[in-house]
Amino acid sequence: MYLAKFFHRPPGNDDRELLLIPGGVPIVLGILMREDLEPGEDQYLRDEFSDMNTAVAAFRRHAAELVASGYIETTHTDYTLRNLLPDPEPKPDWQKGLDDLMLAALGESLEAQAKHLAALRDTPAAIEPLYLLLAANHDYFDDQDDEGIIELAQRGRDTIVARRAARTPYYAWSIRESDLEARTLEVLSWAHLSADDPKAALEAIEEACRVDASVDRGAQRAMILLDHFPERQEEAFDYAYKYRGFGGYEEIIELPAYADYVARRKSISESDKGWRWHSKKAVSESDLLQAEEELGAKLPKEYREFLAQLGESELQVRLPDASAELCFYRPTELATQRSNLFNFIALTEDDPENVDAYFREEYGVAARDLLPVAEPAHHSRCLVINLWQGERFGWCFLWDHDGAFELEQAAPSFDAALKALTDGIAKRDATTLNFLGVYLD
Repeated sequence: MYLAKFFHRPPGNDDRELLLIPGGVPIVLGILMREDLEPGEDQYLRDEFSDMNTAVAAFRRHAAELVASGYIETTHTDYTLRNLLPDPEPKPDWQKGLDDLMLAALGESLEAQAKHLAALRDTPAAIEPLYLLLAANHDYFDDQDDEGIIELAQRGRDTIVARRAARTPYYAWSIRESDLEARTLEVLSWAHLSADDPKAALEAIEEACRVDASVDRGAQRAMILLDHFPERQEEAFDYAYKYRGFGGYEEIIELPAYADYVARRKSISESDKGWRWHSKKAVSESDLLQAEEELGAKLPKEYREFLAQLGESELQVRLPDASAELCFYRPTELATQRSNLFNFIALTEDDPENVDAYFREEYGVAARDLLPVAEPAHHSRCLVINLWQGERFGWCFLWDHDGAFELEQAAPSFDAALKALTDGIAKRDATTLNFLGVYLD
């Protein structure tokens, strides 16, 4: 997470960015907003701190000093910006208030946070997802009513979903949308667990992991599985085994049953297929029709049948010393994923038509009609299906962001692509495993 404030002073040749980077060693950076400077040369300030309280206090102090020097804080939030011109607008007071609330949540007492919350209650900030998250988070740690916490967190998540669907912006400072949504679901999971509803708690944290996976969220999911769903104990051990080096799984790793699990993993033979399906969630016909309407195209028959049977699922790889997941998208995500893929491929091209022309020449498909349907967890790669109504309608390929103009492992159908992947796992094929994020010595 990066929290960035931007400051403008006419004529704009000395604009500043103030950046707070939370973490084990919090950092405050001051950056000169000049595009003619090389990376590193643009820093006028860099301080590291031993705790968040001190870092937050320093961040507030540096911001106040800039304002006292004649700068105005602007509405910008993208921490990668290096130019505020031509016409920076002052940040509204309610947004500054949300920023102050966020800073208080990082490094101040519950009493201080409560004062910030109260000050914003009758302002536009009070309906923003960030305010609802921080209110729910405060109430949880203040041991307030579970139902009230759940209501706040659920309202925050619903607001994110509704505004995304309506393409209506909301203010979240410089926090990524996926991070904000996952943090909200994380608090929702805590509150459900406190209210003795482990099923709802698990659903919330699993959704948080899908939206924006992190080690902490994965550990929370594993502990809920272990404590409340003994029939899914193996999954908790899977997560602990894969992410044990990052911390958070110590309680699981100490269990005798985990030692037995490790022994079983280590004894997986070369003849074992090494993969399994998980989290089968069949898709309704109405959802399929809606996805096709959003795409403006029919889905290939085999992929459509897959969604109707397995839907949002995972192809899990489980080898003696490696794990991986190929995660399939929900139908509601497909149109967005297609746009994101084409926009990334065409990022460096002035004329997007050149991109389509290249892909038709090289692969017999149109780049803008490549539909990502699944991605390996934590990797910028995907399995794509061609929706272009030509000879190669329904063909599948593997795509990797490191080779944006390259398609690999062509398969004439979705079923053929799945078979190639599962056969590749069973044969320990390096190309297949590498795509999934497994690198064997």
